[in-house]
This record gives sequence, C-alpha cells and structure tokens, in this order.
Amino acid sequence: MDLKESLLLELEKRTREHELKENDLFTASSLASFFKMGRNTISQYLNDYVKNEKVIKVNTRPVYFFHKQALEEKYETNFNDCIYDSIASLKILMMKDFEKMIGYNGSLKSVITHCKAAMSYPDNGLPILICGPTGTGKSMIASLMYEYASHQGILKKDAKFISVNCSEYADNPELLVDNLFGHVKGAYTGADEDQVGLIQLANGGVLFLDEVHCLKAECQEKLFLFMDKGIFHRLGDNEKWYQSNCRLIFATTENPDQVLVHTLLRRIPIVVHIPSLSERPQIEKMELIYTMLMKESLNLNKSLCISNYAYKTILSYDYKGNIGQLQNVIKASCARTFLHENKDNYCIRLLDLPDYMFESMDTNILKNFDQNEKIVSVLDLNKEIKSDSPLMDLYDNLLNTFKLLEKEEETLEQIIERCKLLIQNFFDWLFFKKKNSFKSSNENYLLKMLDKICSIIMNKYSFTMPNTQIKIYSKVFVEYTKIVTDAQMWYSFHEEEVQRILSLLQEQYPRDYLIANELLENACLNLDIKMDKFMDVIMTIEMIKTQKEEKENVMGLILCHGYSTASSIADTVNQLLGEHIFDGIDMELKISIDRIAQLVDDYLQHKEPIQELMILVDMGSLEGIYKRIRLPKCNIGIIDMVSTPVALEVGNHIQQGHLVKDILEEIKNNFNISTRLIEEAKKQDAILTICATGIGVAKKISELLTNSLPKPIPAKIIPYDYHSIVENGVNDSIYSQYNVLMLVGTLDPKVEGTPFLPLENLIDNDQIQVLVDYVGQYFNEEELSEFRQNVMKNFALSNIVNHLTILNAQKVIDDVEEFVLEAQRLLDKKMDSTSRLGLYVHVACLIERLMLKQGIDEVEGMETYSLENKEQMDLIRQAFSGVQEHYSVELPDPEIMYILNYFQE
Repeated sequence: MDLKESLLLELEKRTREHELKENDLFTASSLASFFKMGRNTISQYLNDYVKNEKVIKVNTRPVYFFHKQALEEKYETNFNDCIYDSIASLKILMMKDFEKMIGYNGSLKSVITHCKAAMSYPDNGLPILICGPTGTGKSMIASLMYEYASHQGILKKDAKFISVNCSEYADNPELLVDNLFGHVKGAYTGADEDQVGLIQLANGGVLFLDEVHCLKAECQEKLFLFMDKGIFHRLGDNEKWYQSNCRLIFATTENPDQVLVHTLLRRIPIVVHIPSLSERPQIEKMELIYTMLMKESLNLNKSLCISNYAYKTILSYDYKGNIGQLQNVIKASCARTFLHENKDNYCIRLLDLPDYMFESMDTNILKNFDQNEKIVSVLDLNKEIKSDSPLMDLYDNLLNTFKLLEKEEETLEQIIERCKLLIQNFFDWLFFKKKNSFKSSNENYLLKMLDKICSIIMNKYSFTMPNTQIKIYSKVFVEYTKIVTDAQMWYSFHEEEVQRILSLLQEQYPRDYLIANELLENACLNLDIKMDKFMDVIMTIEMIKTQKEEKENVMGLILCHGYSTASSIADTVNQLLGEHIFDGIDMELKISIDRIAQLVDDYLQHKEPIQELMILVDMGSLEGIYKRIRLPKCNIGIIDMVSTPVALEVGNHIQQGHLVKDILEEIKNNFNISTRLIEEAKKQDAILTICATGIGVAKKISELLTNSLPKPIPAKIIPYDYHSIVENGVNDSIYSQYNVLMLVGTLDPKVEGTPFLPLENLIDNDQIQVLVDYVGQYFNEEELSEFRQNVMKNFALSNIVNHLTILNAQKVIDDVEEFVLEAQRLLDKKMDSTSRLGLYVHVACLIERLMLKQGIDEVEGMETYSLENKEQMDLIRQAFSGVQEHYSVELPDPEIMYILNYFQE
C-alpha cells in the first residue's frame, strides 16, 4: 500500500473516531507529522482526493480535511459538495428531522415529544393539532414529523406528505370536499372521470391540513367518519366505501375552542401550542439569526459578516410575524447587501435593514450610529461550543467519557477516574497557564466569598478542603462567567444526557452530590448568575475526589470544643492509620448540648445509610449527648475524654472490622474512661412494591397504593428492584434499613418470612384484607372504609393498566386477553383468576416495554432453561404472534420465562 492510500485510510480512521469539530488531527500538518512527510506533499495528496470527491475540505485557518464517506455514514447524511467555508456550514447540512428546529431541545422540547408520540402511536398514529401564531413554524413542524416517521421506519420510503391550505377553500367548501375525498365520474357537471382524493393519495403517509379553522362546520363534520374508522365515500358514490391509513396533522392560528367544531376537537387527542418568537428564549433567537445568516451565506456562496448595530437591531426587534418575518428581514438585508457589495465578503450594515425596522429602533443606536461601526463575521456569532474555550472542551470531553458507560465499555468507577483526570488537567491549565494573568478586584471578592461558603459547608458536612482547592474553584467560576452564554447553549443541546448523568451521580454518590449542589447554589447567589446543570456534574465528580473513602461497617466521628481540636486529632489519626477513619467537628466553646446533638444528626443525614457509628467526645459532653441522641437505624458508641491515643486505638479496631459493642469493651479494658452504647432504634415499617417488568412499573404501583391512603401513615411505601430482592432475599440492604412488612407486586420473589400480596388480588379484591391487616392499625373505621373504596377504584383492571402503560387500556386488555386464552389452549393449562389477572398486568406492561426497546435480553441460566423448556417456549411465541404483529415487537427468551412462571404457579 503506497503513502497516498495509507493517508486516506488514516483520515478515515480519524473521521470515524473523533467528533466533527475544529481539531488539529484533521489538518495537513498533523497528518504530515504522523507519516513523517513534508506538509506540502500531504496537502497535495489531500487536495487530489478533494477533486476526486473522496475528501471534504473546510477552507478555514487552518484548513481541515475529513473523509467524505466516513462522515456521511457516521452522521447518516449526504454531501453534494466537497469544499465548505466552515465546519458550522457542514453541521447545518447534517441536521436531521427535528434537529432542524432551533429550540428542539429547549422551548420546543415538549412540543416535539408530543409530535413524536403522535407519529409513533400504533397502528396509524394519532391525529394532532398544532396551534400557534402566524410564522411560528407550524408547517415546518408538520413536515419534520413526516421526515422523522420516515427515518424511524414508521412510514414506508414511498409514503407521501400531502399539504393542503384550507384557507384557499374557505369560500368553496364543496371543492375542498372533492379534493379531499375524490369523486366518481358523473358526480357533478364537469366530472368526466373518476378522481382520487388527497386522503387516498396520502394512504400510508401524512395529510397536513393547514389553517383548518377556515373549514366550514359541515366540512369538519365530513372528516368524523374517516377519523373514526379510516373509511369514506367519494363524491357521487354513497354505496362504496374507500379506505386510507394516512396520519392526520391539523394546524391553526386561532383558538381551537372558538373556531373548531367540538366533536372534531374530541377526535384530536394531542393538541400542542407553538410559542411566539417573543416568548422564546433570547439564546434561541440568537441561534435562529445565526442559522439563517449561515444558510444565506451558503446560498450566495460568499462569506457574510454583519455590523454590531445591525445585529443588535435584528435581535431586539419585536417580530409580529414571528420566525417568518425574521427570515424575511434576513433575506431582504442580504439582498440589499448583494446589490451594493462586489467583494468575496458581504457585510450587512444598519442601513441594509428594511425601512420599517427604523421606526421602533433603539434611540441609542441611532444616536451613536457610525458608518464605521464594528463588524463581526457570521461565524463569530455561532453560539455552539468553540474549541478555543478549555472549559467548553472539558464539557465535551466529560460528556464523551460518560458515553463509554452507556456503551458498557467501562464501569462507573473507571469513568469517574477518567473524568477526575480530565478535570485535573483543566485545573492545571487554570492554575499554571493563567497564573500570571491579572487578578481583578471581582476575583478577590469571589475568593473571599467562596472561602466563607466552603467553611460553612465543611462544618455542616464534616470534611476539610485545602485552601488551594478553594482558590481553584474561584478560578473555575470566574472562567465560567466568561463563557456563560456558550455553556447554556451547550446545555440546551445536551439537557437529556446531562440529566441522566446527574441522576446517576445523585443515586451513587448522594453525599457528594449534596455538597456540590449546595456549593454551586451559594456561589450562584453571590455571583448573581445561574450556572447550567453540567457544572453540578463537574463539581460532584470533584467532591468524589475530595471526600475520602469511609469504612462501610463502622463510621468514626470526633467532637471537641475549640477552633481545630477535633479536626486536628482526626487528621493525625487518619494519617497514622493511612486511611480516612474519622471526621472531626470543631464546636464553639459555649455550644449547647442540644446543638451538639443536632450536629450529629445532620452529619448522619448526609451520609450513606450506616449501621454503626463511633463518637469520641471531649470532657463533659458524654452524659448530655447520651441523653439526647436517639438516632434510628444505627448502633452508636460514645467514648468520653477523647485523645489522640484513644482515637488511634479506636481507629485501629475500626480498620479491623470490629463492631461498636466490641470496640467499647476493648476501650473500657485498656483505658480508664467512660463509654456508652445506644442500641439501634426500631426500624421504620415499609411496604415494598416490586415488578419483574421493571422499577418504573413498581413506582407506578407505589403511587396507586399511596393515593389510596386516606391519610399519610408512618410506614413507607417504597418501589424497589424485583431482581435485587430475588437475588438477595432478606439479606438485601433494604432489610437493614427498614422493617419490611410485606411485598406487593406482579410476581412473587419468594422471600422467606416476608408475605407477598399479588397485584391481581387487589384487582380482584378477594384478598384486600391481607393489606388491611398491615395498614389498618393506622386508621379508624371510617378511614378504613375509605381505604377499601380507594383500592377498589385505583386497582380496577382497566385503571391500573391505563396507569401503568401509555397504551389505550381497553384495547391492550383485549389484546392481552386474546393472548392469555390462546396460551392456555396451546399449553393445555387452565389458570385460576388470580394468576390470570397477574399475567394480564404483566403482559400489558411488557408490551409497552418492548415498544420502548426495554425488554430483558439476558438472564443468568437462560441457556439451560431454554433447552429444558423449548416446547413450552415455542408455544408461548406462537400465542404471542398476534400481539407481536399488532405492536411490531419481538419477544425475547427471558420474557417468555417470566410468562411461563405464571402458568407454573
């Protein structure tokens, strides 16, 4: 293989492995260094490939090269040209479906979610009405819904998108009926042949009825039958029925309640409202302007720039025609520029704007107007992340690192370690590369303010933070203020991914998350800015590094009066033992015993659940603490007259895994000091809701049960992981935290000593007394009666299926019933009513999970089970075939195993 071919392969590799952004890896210099060749030679080879349409060239400084086929396959798009003036222009061409809508992940997020649901809903989607003022993008959303359905495989490739503007037929409703439904030959004078209507032409595709409010009432009524049953008559033929499976999208600029027949509205289950441009966030308006200018730049094949005054005017103008009017302003301004400019770079100036904009123009702009005003390249308006911001690079790198976790390529611990290194590299850049930069008075104020905040938080959460670390945090926040707009734009693009990461960190590292969140909230309050939620991710990871690993069995806490007595003893002992055993809380000399007890309580509240705690106190605190501390879920040992040798001895026992009771015995034998033991308080009662279908269903069962209570009760109703209970039984951590009264769910995990109440028993109401026996102690007779009625109402089969799934309850129950009857017939087994109802709920939830691609694919021992039960599994597949075809889902083997469990009970 010669050098030129190797060069193309290396470029392909880099294109596939790295994001499309300004990166030196895609320059001729980087490739020349890699191959140890001259830059001119490599550049010549690359330009040859550009001419042969194998490489895409971006004419910036420096010039970037990308492998064309690799880029097209990676981003599922096609590029007609091979030379572009910016990476940003490439990205515009790469946008797909709803990504083309500015605000798709921001102000329009909810709207687009509903639009996706309308197109995806089985079998033929749901009719949807899009409301909003003129020019807000209703027609564009409708066409993007069609694109989305096509790309997702919901519609066939040859499916059509047919758009009708009903306002054109406002004075001739008969013509609209004819165009929609078609006619037969002789239906009216001039009907010389059969004519297919738009509804039939759109069969299998999408029919968009814009300005639907212009339809007369009788025209709206003619749509009823088609919307209900998918059938219609052609004009002039009332005997033959025609059929179409098109999806319907309606749009109106008016209030639908005032202009549409209510019987039509009732047939449209999804109604969305598009906000006007003035209601959209400023950052989205900036992005709209940027995107429109970039598109005009591509159309003109010229670089565009804009004056500062012109940009501010376009940004601040109140557009009555919304996005449509903004687009017209951009096009008109570019057209004027095109007439009087004769250069490679076109520049939009204030005087190029439409005349009517000057009437409402900011007087300050007119007063200070200068023809030699500041000029800005359109590329510089790009508010997407730029590579010249190290903090924004950190955002990108951290997000990409967490994607390795989603791909299951690395564990969470490995991801956290990678992220720590990335954050530390950024901190190094801040501390060393910017060390000699000028420090403003604002930065000095921020450092002092942050020092006070950290002191309060360290005291509250009982940990220490070096001064150098506080200085770094102040520098981070200062750096953030410089790129706050970029950061918030970035967050709007990645909000869902960030929220998933935050949820994971909050679940796995609750204490670190709380500390980071409190630190940021206080910093934002004093800085008078609002940081995006990805800063919570960064600071939580940083706190994970700050907080030392603590012993799982016994925690150590030292309480002493004085400025740094407790923390000094704790630090000394931790260093001698080579492990973080103790936290220290320094107390004021005049602090009350009640306040000391409160400090200990706060300390425990922000820890992981622990069972054993050793408290070492100074002289005079023991009796007061002993009388006031009664903390649940924890055995507490208290030792008086703390000193470094005593703490060292206790820490040594903790290291060896000794429990509180045994440690106290040893200390009493070796030291002449007082000790006390506070036995674990009674655990709180709990009822666990579980479901083999998933934790999401368990949460919904918990909600239904909680909503059935006439008043709050001391016992907690907790949704919990079914598989964790099956695997661990009474040894699961939940049993150490709560007194588990019973389990309520769809499938019995068979935990010895813990009663299980099948969900179907609540549906059938034949064993509600089992539940009453456990919660009845909290209610009087009147409340018990209300509880029974609430359970009967909330746990009716149709209600619970409707609550647990997004599907139509009655429809899914009918489909499930057909499956259950067929399964019983094929297996030659009759189920009792209890098992049958349980299977109804299980399969209803299963169908939804399969539709959402959340089926269980792997279960330990599945291979052996499949061999031993092959015949029965094949019969279940056969019985499920109708459901499979109806909902376009596939049934994995583990799910069949769970279904068969119902027949084996």
